[in-house]
Amino acid sequence: MHDIHLSLEQLRRYFSRDAFAEFCGVEIEEVGPGRARVSLKVEPRHLNGLGMVHGGVLFTLADMALAAAAHSRGRSAVAVTASMSFMKAGMTDVIHAEAREVSRNRRLATYTVQVTDGSGEALCLCQGTAYIRAETLQESPG
Repeated sequence: MHDIHLSLEQLRRYFSRDAFAEFCGVEIEEVGPGRARVSLKVEPRHLNGLGMVHGGVLFTLADMALAAAAHSRGRSAVAVTASMSFMKAGMTDVIHAEAREVSRNRRLATYTVQVTDGSGEALCLCQGTAYIRAETLQESPG
């Protein structure tokens, strides 16, 4: 099983099928082997009752960064665990999430994801593990 490395455009094309990420407004900004950076322009629909970015939006952005990093090597992958630690309220017009691969073997890959506000201050940290499936992205259903 040999990995390939996807370009930013290839990964964007693949994730264009992710209706939820599209609904939320998540954009893939950068990708490289085992890493990815995504962003979201904060709109009123992303806020909780206190006027802060909803925790579910922060988790969604982190999950998308993890997914893009896990798929960056051309293999289909699904998250099997994820945990989030919130550090600061999101009250900004844009948020970013950057995922970096910590370890990877034939079937499992672990990532850390940092979610930041527009000024680069950390809002939360996520750690997650993805199961690497056998098929390439070209072979996966959808």
